[in-house]
Amino acid sequence: MFNRIIDWAVINRLLVVIALITLTVSAVFIIPKLNLDAFPDVTNVQVSVNTEAPGLAAEEVEQLITYPIEAVMYALPDVEEVRSISKTGLSGVTVVFKEGTDIYFARQLVFERLQAAKELIPDGVGTPEMGPNTSGLGQVYQYLLVAEPDAGFDAMALRSLNDWVVKLLLIPAEGVTDVLSFGGEVRQYQVNLNPSRLLAYELTQDDVMMALERNNTNVGGWYMNRGQEQLVIRGTGWLDHGEKGLEQIRQVPLKTVDGTTITVSDVAQVALGSEIRQGAVTMTRKNADDKVENLGEVVSGIVLKRMGANTKATIDGVNARIERINQALPEGVRFEAFYDQADLITQAVQTVVNALLLAFIFIVVILALFLMNLRATFLVLMSIPISIGIALMVMAWFGLSANLMSLGGIAVAIGMLVDGSVVMVENMFKHLTHPDAEHDTQRQSRVDSDDVDPVDAAHDRHGIALRLQEAGKEVARPIFFATAIILVVFMPLFSFEGVEAKLFQPMAISIMLAMLSAVLVALIIVPALATYLFRRRVRQRESFVLKPLDLLYRKGLAWAMGHSKVVVGIAAIMVVAAALVLPRLGTEFVPELEEGTINLRVTLAPSSSLDTALEVAPKLEAKLMEFPEVTYALSRIGRAEIGGDPEPVNNIEIYIGLKPVPEWTSADNRYELQSLMEQKLEQHPGLLFNFSQPIATRVDELLSGVKAQLAIKLFGPDLAVLAEKGQAIEAAVKEIEGARDVAMEQIAGESQLVVKPNRRALSRYGLAVGDVMELVREGLGGASAGQIINGNERYDIYVRLA
Repeated sequence: MFNRIIDWAVINRLLVVIALITLTVSAVFIIPKLNLDAFPDVTNVQVSVNTEAPGLAAEEVEQLITYPIEAVMYALPDVEEVRSISKTGLSGVTVVFKEGTDIYFARQLVFERLQAAKELIPDGVGTPEMGPNTSGLGQVYQYLLVAEPDAGFDAMALRSLNDWVVKLLLIPAEGVTDVLSFGGEVRQYQVNLNPSRLLAYELTQDDVMMALERNNTNVGGWYMNRGQEQLVIRGTGWLDHGEKGLEQIRQVPLKTVDGTTITVSDVAQVALGSEIRQGAVTMTRKNADDKVENLGEVVSGIVLKRMGANTKATIDGVNARIERINQALPEGVRFEAFYDQADLITQAVQTVVNALLLAFIFIVVILALFLMNLRATFLVLMSIPISIGIALMVMAWFGLSANLMSLGGIAVAIGMLVDGSVVMVENMFKHLTHPDAEHDTQRQSRVDSDDVDPVDAAHDRHGIALRLQEAGKEVARPIFFATAIILVVFMPLFSFEGVEAKLFQPMAISIMLAMLSAVLVALIIVPALATYLFRRRVRQRESFVLKPLDLLYRKGLAWAMGHSKVVVGIAAIMVVAAALVLPRLGTEFVPELEEGTINLRVTLAPSSSLDTALEVAPKLEAKLMEFPEVTYALSRIGRAEIGGDPEPVNNIEIYIGLKPVPEWTSADNRYELQSLMEQKLEQHPGLLFNFSQPIATRVDELLSGVKAQLAIKLFGPDLAVLAEKGQAIEAAVKEIEGARDVAMEQIAGESQLVVKPNRRALSRYGLAVGDVMELVREGLGGASAGQIINGNERYDIYVRLA
């Protein structure tokens, strides 16, 4: 078989060259479509289900919403795990499927089961919805909406622009699945009822809500003929927006008393206000003059990449829309990106490319010095770009991601890519410069003894192709089996499952593709091209580098053969020494990527309010900005709108932008800088700090479900016992050398005001428990009585007791 391959390649060399040119042209068009990522996405196949339950405490959310959803999801096929989190006003359920399950099939299954779950959830409590189709590393881009001080746009106006202008322009970008708004204030038309006035006019909250709903409606009456025309009949009774809308709400009639009309303004204060929120964003940064400026509370957006989409292409698509977005925004407001993974991807790819180029240069130098023939050197080097190009084309064709691991695999294999070609070319070179033993006698009788070049190819102008064929046949089998042995070494990596498979299999695939491509190059392309490159004479030149090395090796080999016991003894000692040192070798699950951004997680007391966190965040930012290495500090407090991380308001996540490492003056590396930051921030007592990086934090959470490098999980039925044992584990772990930022995840401590009805008193007054609960839910918590619609914008009319 191998002989036939070599014969075919030499005989059909023109066809091989045409195929090589076609392959090169194809690579130019296919490789740019390769998915580029900084780090392999280790997200398993999962579908999230989120349910907003306004006003419900975590315990009721768990019992009324989370449990029913979990119960129906276990019946789905190929489900590996169902986990959940219940917080005040929010339920989050994550359904994890087996690897290999199509994500859209999984979402379809979850959607079908949600219909059954909705029947188990009480009416009015909440409606479960599937989360965005994104991965754990899907937050690839974050931006700000910044207004000039005299532009007249407050946090509420900026949030409206983000929700109804910017998001609608970003979502159509290729690869974007959703855009989450974070920070600012969601506009509401608030009707704050005066309980005393309601009692005086014998009105209830339901009366006001019904009146608002009846005075805010549009209808259609189909058609009416007028002569030869057909008129569309419309009834337009929607409330206007802005101040005019507020005045119309105030004039909504409620009842008539003694000929006097009682309106909403008689029983309530009507004004624009903010929706009850559980998240905010603040930012401090340095301007072009390196002066610190505190932007205060800002509005930001988080772009979520669709699962499987090209990260680099998605970010480029978002950047391409920035000019259009700024044109759509009013004067004085601008769109500014503060975090994206494009630079990180570029740096990761550039790191690997630099390693490849450096290795390529070394290979050029070594081959040129040892082969001492430019044509032979060129023929060997051709195998590197061709093999890598074929590997990248196959990866692009099958949708595999090019990231630090897969490209790093190619960089590791670059030295092995030329092995087959080196053996093939060296043997061809030998055949062209030294005749075989059978024909050496004939050469001596036919060529003069004083000929300076007795084996000149000019004497055998018609036999070069035959020599190349014979040379290729001699080494084709060893080349193939030597490569096969290397490929077998990587086969066990395909037995990995879960996160390990997602991390290491791309590296194995890239190496194996490159090695297979290198074999094809050595067995087909090299023999074909050799027939074109070796048409002129080939003279052997002795390498001035190889000669002393050969002499040194011969002496060393002779000494080793004469002192075999000493050599074996030294080898045995080295093996024992390695065995003793090996346990002391540090280990990491994956290499840590320097992202250029620090992610600082700050945890306040469980009972802390949003206002408290908003007071603390700017102070922490000011301390961080004292470091010359820091360019900005952005604090994300609590959670974004539904679909983001379900964090409580006592959690502050600070993104710290850094200058390039060569410009650092306070520390030599990130770990030293983090230590200095922690020392400065410890001036604020009662806070827990955890330093990491954005992508590293996401990977940690995907591995363990906790945003930490190492997590210990404790299971049991009693929450109080779990908390007690958790504190004991925390104290023990803190004593371990090397452990830092050890903290138990907060599972209790949230302050509550519990309204518990007195059933005997309610019975005395003829009231039901539901009457009291309705007062708590709608009177204190508030309820929506319709919406104000302005074009695409929609704002709730919110009614509650003042």
